[in-house]
Amino acid sequence: MVARGWTKYATVSWNKIVAPYAMRVPIGNLRKLLWEEHLADPNTQKRFEEWAKGDVRDLRFEIDTRIAAEMKGGYVPDYHHLDLYDIHKDAKALEEDRPWNAEVMYMDLTEALGIHYNMIDDSFGDLWPLFEECMKGIGRCIKKQDLSGDDKLWRIKYLASWSTGVFSDFMPYYERELEALCTSDKDLDAWEAMLDAQLGAPDIDDRRCYWAVRKKEMLKARERILKMYGS
Repeated sequence: MVARGWTKYATVSWNKIVAPYAMRVPIGNLRKLLWEEHLADPNTQKRFEEWAKGDVRDLRFEIDTRIAAEMKGGYVPDYHHLDLYDIHKDAKALEEDRPWNAEVMYMDLTEALGIHYNMIDDSFGDLWPLFEECMKGIGRCIKKQDLSGDDKLWRIKYLASWSTGVFSDFMPYYERELEALCTSDKDLDAWEAMLDAQLGAPDIDDRRCYWAVRKKEMLKARERILKMYGS
């Protein structure tokens, strides 16, 4: 795993950022993580640079610092000390009164874990269940907010987009929440459109984000969506 493009020169203004969950880590490790995030999320550069300058808070990069702190030779080996359950606990505590804030925290947790799970030795079996719990948390937060219109469609597009960018075995967790959220043909249209966009990507036959679902699995997902129309 190497840093390429803009990630080779990425820096963090450690004294300016407000990042209570973050750790100061070797920038080389963080750059390697950023390259993989860039492959999965084209918005990574803008998000990171705003966070790194201290302009905004972004929990995803705070989580990245914890992963980077455990990296050895580009991977997180077994017997590591990567613990993200304190963040999960804090998100869960916000669900009742501030579900929108909890939702963002769960989203950032699933993004960081989903992109980087493939390079973490999860021999203890801690992180897979955490990812699943965070996905359930997103679903609960969406339900608590009773969303409709553009707000609901944004969630559908978000979940559909990320379902194809994370570790391949995590896709079913996104689909479970999407199936609960899509209650009309218009909702299914939004989900299908995001999947079609990925199927039309130039690298679809040899994806740059090598850990994510392949074309065959996406086509199967599209077939499942088509069967849901009119149901």
